[in-house]
Amino acid sequence: MNKSPLYSILFIALLAVFFGGAVSGVEQYTREKVEQGRVAAQRSRVLEALGIKAPESPQALAELWGARVSEKSGPSGEYYSASDVEGALKGYAFPFTAPGFWGPVRGVVAVAPDGNTLLGLSIISHQETPGLGGRISEKWFTEQFRGKRIDSSKSAPLSFVYREPVAANEVEAVTGATQTSSRFAGFINPFLADLSKRGVFAGGDAK
Repeated sequence: MNKSPLYSILFIALLAVFFGGAVSGVEQYTREKVEQGRVAAQRSRVLEALGIKAPESPQALAELWGARVSEKSGPSGEYYSASDVEGALKGYAFPFTAPGFWGPVRGVVAVAPDGNTLLGLSIISHQETPGLGGRISEKWFTEQFRGKRIDSSKSAPLSFVYREPVAANEVEAVTGATQTSSRFAGFINPFLADLSKRGVFAGGDAK
């Protein structure tokens, strides 16, 4: 016996609802996973800049973050306050978005409680050319910032050079990526000098 057209229409409609709901559910699940991954990656970079080893386990990372990092906001925008294993203030981490040659360079710079010493710098994301400007995210480059002093009396606290650094304030730039290096230096120097000059660390906390 032939099924009525109404039956076929209802059947197709039910299938559409079912598969539409399934696709929507998968999309929502995927979106949440992507967001969780993005947050975890950013937190790892913040901890890296602060000199705190980030656990590989998402759960351990979340627990460490909750125990030792506080999210704050002030005139300089959103930032993070971190403590050491004994609960004493370790330093502050400030997110930044610098201009690159091909697009924005997102990262975070961490500063000691005195406001004059860099704890570290890490790159969260960039659009620079792999093997050239993209090398700004490599350890050899970012580790150079750890322990550098911020002299607020200078408009350029750090000097980017295309050779092995000699002076205490020198950072080796990326050879073959002059545009990326110069744009990054042109941003990070005023950014660091501004933090120090504003006295954002007065009173035991960033203002």
